Amino acid sequence: MIEAVIFDMDGLMFNTEAMFKKLFREILNQNHIPAPESVVEAMIGCDSRRVQIFEQEYPGITETMAYCQKHRMEYFFSMFKEPGSANMPGLQELITYLDQQKIPYAIASSSAPEDIRRMVEHAGFKISYKVLTSSKEGIPSKPAPDIFLETAKRLNVDPKNCLVLEDSKNGIIAAAGAHMHSIFVPDQIVPDEEMKPYIQTTCQSLKDVIPYLENQPAMV
Repeated sequence: MIEAVIFDMDGLMFNTEAMFKKLFREILNQNHIPAPESVVEAMIGCDSRRVQIFEQEYPGITETMAYCQKHRMEYFFSMFKEPGSANMPGLQELITYLDQQKIPYAIASSSAPEDIRRMVEHAGFKISYKVLTSSKEGIPSKPAPDIFLETAKRLNVDPKNCLVLEDSKNGIIAAAGAHMHSIFVPDQIVPDEEMKPYIQTTCQSLKDVIPYLENQPAMV
């Protein structure tokens, strides 16, 4: 049975991926880098080391990515001034349900711990996560399963009894590698042929996760 829920953060809890996409395009335009939309899409949630593959064809992409990562939080608070304005649909309803049912939940993200805390504090309501795990702690990034396995360990829950909520290809693959159940909640990413076999369940918003949890499916 599902005993704990693990949230990704970027694009799943908060509207950071749409924000990053907008910022990335603005900086490309300012620097007159003619990268197509497909490249901008590929940058969402991208490990900076992977950006180098685009550098030869679009010189300046690496610097653009570095700039966006450096100024990400500054841009976040300028774009989402009001508490709660960055929340993804259904976030508060799902958190309220988890709190009422006393289901522990955690955040596992590639973002720095201090950035995660600042965004959570900007949600406009209390998010009482039990565990926060960041790949910036030296944990291998998704699609490696390590961050989810470490989160389960900190929660003291068997990985097979964890439910991962993700909006990214790498996150869905990482959840499968950790032998956890997962729900894909789409944001900016359109599943490709590699990702599709890893998608177990899809919900259109976080609120739609509630009826899934109410059924409490047995883990296989």
